[in-house]
Amino acid sequence: MTRIRILDPTAAPPEVDSDPGPAFSSDRMQGGRFGIRYDLTWRSFLWVRDEWVDALRKEGARVDTWCAGDRAGEAGVVTEKELEAFVRAQDVVIVGLGN
Repeated sequence: MTRIRILDPTAAPPEVDSDPGPAFSSDRMQGGRFGIRYDLTWRSFLWVRDEWVDALRKEGARVDTWCAGDRAGEAGVVTEKELEAFVRAQDVVIVGLGN
């Protein structure tokens, strides 16, 4: 009788870093400029963006949103310049969900 070996392609779980990152006190939220960059490739992000905007504003932050445009040709040059200006005007920029 022939035997077979079944391989398990499951990767080991990643190491979890318990460090939450730098502290961010609520007094820094007051009047801080928070920018949220989004695009139209994932429409559900629009709902999530709205939730972030509401939550940040409730904490006293000033929130700007910016929708990324085309990334190629002359339109790409315009998008890059707009992004640079957007980022310069913010204290913190949220880009994507990291999901």
